[in-house]
Amino acid sequence: MKELIESLARTNKAILKTSEGKEITIAEQAPIPCLRCGICCTRYQPTLAPEDMDNIASALEISRAKCISRYAVKVPTKEGYLLKRTEKGCVFLAWDEDGRATCTIHPSRPKVCREWTPNLSRPECLEGLAKLKSRGQIMLLDELFSSQKDRQDLNSSPEGEPPDQLNSP
Repeated sequence: MKELIESLARTNKAILKTSEGKEITIAEQAPIPCLRCGICCTRYQPTLAPEDMDNIASALEISRAKCISRYAVKVPTKEGYLLKRTEKGCVFLAWDEDGRATCTIHPSRPKVCREWTPNLSRPECLEGLAKLKSRGQIMLLDELFSSQKDRQDLNSSPEGEPPDQLNSP
């Protein structure tokens, strides 16, 4: 599995397998819904802009000063703060009973988290996909994309024509 992830990360494409065993090649830059694997939340420490701290403080109904003291770390960056971490990742990371990651401040999460676009060119997302597969949690295309248009956009060939095997009734 590690070799597959590394191979896909070096190419300009990603391969999805359907439940029927068909392989579908897609452009790696195509955004996908978050897999909720928690890889990015355990690996990175987001910067906090002043508006991020205000949003988080407001959502938690605490003062900005209390938000900074509880949830931020002062660092010599342009923003000046990073979100605190625990030994398990982001201080706001939680896990559902099904083992999926969840953000306890999702509507008020930092800008860098809101701007993170999951896609199959990100090694973190490929690792998350492998993690889900290894636990027996299969992601069906309908689970990743709720609308037929989104599925067709993902499955469009570079020439803009969807492959025949991808069109669902």
